[in-house]
Amino acid sequence: MFRPKRQQKSLFDHDVYLPPDRVVALNKTWAGPFRRNILPLIDEDPFAPFYCPDNGRPNTPVAHLVGLCILKEWHNLTDAELLGSLEWDIRWQYALDASHLDEADISQKTLHNFRSLVTNNRMAGMVFSGITARIIQEAGLSTAKQRLDSTRITSNMANLTRLGLFIRTIEKFVARLQKAHPAEFARLPALFRKVYLERAGYFADVKSGKARRRLEKCARHLFDLVDRFRSDKAVGNMPSYRLMARLLEEQCEISPGPAGPVALKKPADISAESLQNPSDPDATYGRKGKGYKASIAETCVKENDFQVITDVAVDKANQPDAKDVEPVLSRLDENGAKPGEIFADAGYGSGENILLAGERGVDLAAPVTSGSAPDETRVRADDFVFDPECSRVLACFEDKAPVQSGLTPNGKDIFAIFPETACGQCPWKPRCPVKRHKNGTFRIHLPRKTAAAASRRNEQQTAEFKERYKIRSGIEATISELSRVTGLKRSWTRGGPRVAASTFFKALAINVKRYVQNLAEKTGNAPEKAPDPAGQARNMQNSASGRPAVFTWPAMPPNWALAA
Repeated sequence: MFRPKRQQKSLFDHDVYLPPDRVVALNKTWAGPFRRNILPLIDEDPFAPFYCPDNGRPNTPVAHLVGLCILKEWHNLTDAELLGSLEWDIRWQYALDASHLDEADISQKTLHNFRSLVTNNRMAGMVFSGITARIIQEAGLSTAKQRLDSTRITSNMANLTRLGLFIRTIEKFVARLQKAHPAEFARLPALFRKVYLERAGYFADVKSGKARRRLEKCARHLFDLVDRFRSDKAVGNMPSYRLMARLLEEQCEISPGPAGPVALKKPADISAESLQNPSDPDATYGRKGKGYKASIAETCVKENDFQVITDVAVDKANQPDAKDVEPVLSRLDENGAKPGEIFADAGYGSGENILLAGERGVDLAAPVTSGSAPDETRVRADDFVFDPECSRVLACFEDKAPVQSGLTPNGKDIFAIFPETACGQCPWKPRCPVKRHKNGTFRIHLPRKTAAAASRRNEQQTAEFKERYKIRSGIEATISELSRVTGLKRSWTRGGPRVAASTFFKALAINVKRYVQNLAEKTGNAPEKAPDPAGQARNMQNSASGRPAVFTWPAMPPNWALAA
């Protein structure tokens, strides 16, 4: 049965039974601002449809569970550490307003079921955008200027070689077949049981010189297994079988011949979206490595007391940054955080994206690369002057104005007409894209996106643009903070939806952390010093080597401080 968070105070509230000086001390920690300013921002109503309205045991308050998800990522804890902190640390109980014993005693199953609900119903993004919008409103922050960048996320999976990928996929299928269909497993040739169950990992323990031959043998085994159960619907519906079929299609060529029915594809012919690990079928391969790509946007207004992450998205690792501009601007607009100016690196910069952002009323301040070295002996689009909207040519390389210029009927190209007096005797005429028309005039047609890219390449050489663009680099510090504080780059989970949900809560944790720090600074409460887990690890090493241990805090979860 759905029950919102308790609003009425009781005799067991910390404010009631604790001495006043202890309450004052609690309010000077991170727990005080979290309880007063963050907990009320959590909207429980969207979760009501997932619970029975009038029957069953009342649910654990959604505000407590959302708060736990935020604090888990803020302090980068395991579930055991998270629930242990809630049960034994009065600061966590105070932060979540969990006064009653049952409110501070949440089972791991309850937390797991809630995360599954959030993940399966794609609600993590809603929680992130809702709380972030309320933080922006409460703190009076401006979103007029923002910056955008991306980073790679590695899920909780091993980095397999090509041989290891074949072996792990086959091992997984054979093990699942033994449990789900023992009769079919019993009919398998003894080779598969011996190599992939009894001697698991045998193929992987091989010198590089022999890896190719063993890989070819694995490919034949893979083909034999896929072909053997191709007509068996029960086995064919097993996820592990479908992964084998996918691996065979992506990595091998089926072509009966003297060399056998299956041959390995060349590495260059394998798609970046191919299977990377059977433990995480959603992971892909991008230029930064295996896993996923997270795009992150944050405010960068100097007048703000602190900056917040305004948008997060998790996509395939091979997704180009240039394709993120339109979705990011759409989400920002939908969430009421549309900027007037957004800074990004050259991966996002293109004439098409500059025009797209301009149509939405946003200035995309991103450099545009020219690719190969320009040919200085010819007149290029960069040598023409365009108006700010890139809809007209204002002047040519020789500073001659056209008699007419504008957009073609489809709106995608620019045309310009120059008179005979401007181009007839021009020394650059043989090397210029402006060509003589049959009526005697000289004309040029350029794609509008080419004009936008050319204008930006000229603009980015100016001192004014370089000075304005310096603010973009601040997003690197935010990505570093996400990695150091929340462990963004090495996710604790795997699978696209779960990695995305975890990333939303990690970004939200950074916003909450910054807001809480700002509130503490305004009240003059300095953050407490955190224990040093690395120091504890050094002590263990020193003890093992016989060196005297350096004193550090007792081994407790690293969740005491405002700052990491």
